[in-house]
Amino acid sequence: MNANMQYNRISFYLNGKELSASIPAGLSTLDWLNKHQNMYGTKCSCNEGDCGACTVVIAYPREGSIVYEAINSCLYPAAKLHGRHLISIEAIGTPEELHPIQEAMLKHHGTQCGYCTPGFVMSMFAMFAMQSHPDKESIFSALEGNLCRCTGYQSILDAAMEISVNYSPDTIVPQWCREVEPLLFSFKQAAYMGEADNANPGLVQKYYLPEDMSSLFDICDSEPAARFIAGGTDIVVQMNISRREFPVLIDLCRIDALNKLYLQRDGLHIGAMISYSQLFESGIAKSDYPALRELINKIASRQIRNFGTIVGNIANASPIGDSLPLLLALDARLVLASRQGERIFPLSSFFIAYRKTALQQNEIIKELLLPIIPRGNYVHSIKSAKRKSVDISSVVTAINLAWDGDRICSARLALGGVAATTVLSGKFGELVIGKAASELDSKSIAEAIAADFAPLSDVRGSAEYRKKLIIEHIAIYIEQIKGRQA
Repeated sequence: MNANMQYNRISFYLNGKELSASIPAGLSTLDWLNKHQNMYGTKCSCNEGDCGACTVVIAYPREGSIVYEAINSCLYPAAKLHGRHLISIEAIGTPEELHPIQEAMLKHHGTQCGYCTPGFVMSMFAMFAMQSHPDKESIFSALEGNLCRCTGYQSILDAAMEISVNYSPDTIVPQWCREVEPLLFSFKQAAYMGEADNANPGLVQKYYLPEDMSSLFDICDSEPAARFIAGGTDIVVQMNISRREFPVLIDLCRIDALNKLYLQRDGLHIGAMISYSQLFESGIAKSDYPALRELINKIASRQIRNFGTIVGNIANASPIGDSLPLLLALDARLVLASRQGERIFPLSSFFIAYRKTALQQNEIIKELLLPIIPRGNYVHSIKSAKRKSVDISSVVTAINLAWDGDRICSARLALGGVAATTVLSGKFGELVIGKAASELDSKSIAEAIAADFAPLSDVRGSAEYRKKLIIEHIAIYIEQIKGRQA
């Protein structure tokens, strides 16, 4: 089979209608809509998940119910649509009968040039499809990934608030969406790869969608140079912006064994395909890992969190990965899987060098394992970035302290954005273990820790600025510790 002539044959639903399509390997949902369906309501602007103009909604079964989620179509490989319902702006209302969200936007003058409007409407559609009468803070969270350059946000917020007061999911979700829902539960078809008539090569030549672990490792054996893709929120940015080639991608999204979230005596098991949103919404995170949940709410935007994964953040191995310091502070472990079996590996030894990890050939991260946090531990994370949402960290840190009586008996401080990898501070424990909170001097401890690092200068901050952030973060932690022990 010619490597330059691959496509994925998938079946899904588009705006209420069943569809089978041949998707060129690696094609984004946005490009499929715009270039293959001549549907231009979904807009292309930044092409890297920052602006929300390309927002669409996907519906699919999860834990016994149908969820509606807003996603950035510019970052969502179209092959992932297999078995799902794609809803675009073209199906939300008609010129003769606007959808209630569109009516509210019109009434409150929430659109001007209109370029961003489809994205706002679809983000609201997903929110109101899943939530009755959200408050202002929930609306802010749902719309944080949508930018508008000309109208001003108050009018858009006013429209959303009116919908919140007057409508429920039953009146927001059209009947044709409800009719598709049972079909999504019964969907059983497998996707497959085939040959396309067009021999023009793309950035991706082969895009695999294995259905189970055995099939995954069969592909690995035949494609030793393949890269794995979970959410794809980083890989697709590299394709869109840098035009980087990924000749062979193996998408893990269809493997049920990787889509598990459960609590056992050894801790919280988070499968490779568990999205940030799934983790955020889980009762386990709410009750047992509140610091993780708080951090997730500061990562990217709702659209990206809906398909980006925390395990993908680990595998990406960026020194400014938002979740990594907290995971290190919690002494996380990884379940690594290959044809030869599984092994448990400490996250603290996983990052070898800049974007280099201890993963072996044809090995994947199957699960992230977070130990149970003892009651009374002080666990917290701080992220510093130029924007509250949809921004990469300049510095991100995390802390995990335990006491024996009034004395600190264990202490872990992890930092990202200050070295080639996310790191644990060896000096922090030496400075605080064995001491009472009242004996801690925040200034001297913070300055001693900062002296251990020589961060780089880049567009997100100078080395001097990053050192100041290290000092500020640690000072905040120390003062909070003192407040807890007062």
